[in-house]
Amino acid sequence: MKIENWNVNANKVRVWAEAQDEEDPQIKAIILSLGLGDAAPNDEMRSTYWTAIRSIGGNMDGFPSARKGRESSLSDEQQIVVDGVEQAVMNAFAGIPTDSHDLLLSVIVPHGRTGGVYADWAALVNSMKKNAHNYMLKSIKENRWDGLALEDGVPQITPTPTKVKEVADEA
Repeated sequence: MKIENWNVNANKVRVWAEAQDEEDPQIKAIILSLGLGDAAPNDEMRSTYWTAIRSIGGNMDGFPSARKGRESSLSDEQQIVVDGVEQAVMNAFAGIPTDSHDLLLSVIVPHGRTGGVYADWAALVNSMKKNAHNYMLKSIKENRWDGLALEDGVPQITPTPTKVKEVADEA
């Protein structure tokens, strides 16, 4: 595995692992494998450690999956930041007590033509993660964020202008 791919993928797993039980033997094995992969002398050894990490974590809840589809337009550094923020969003929802899930699922509904309600808590969380992802990428594309600026883990994004402001700017 090339070092650039290792850095992006390993960072996703690191952020995810930080939110897990550090005493879990599987998490310990993943963290150890990440350290070994970081110190690996070549692509072949990194691939070996990555295979171990995927094998151990692949069936664990929330384990980051590999990106599918076309190549990202983000730099490696931006991809690492975006991935970290996405995982932080998921971790924030994981911190909401389960006895509040039914309440939130009844009043937070999919936007637009989708209609209905979220099937379960995981569907709501995945939707929020996707919304965060789309907003960050749109912010980068519109030059409202460089994809890197964080303050205490919070992206420093210039908000989308409101319609009232746009009309005033045109006058």
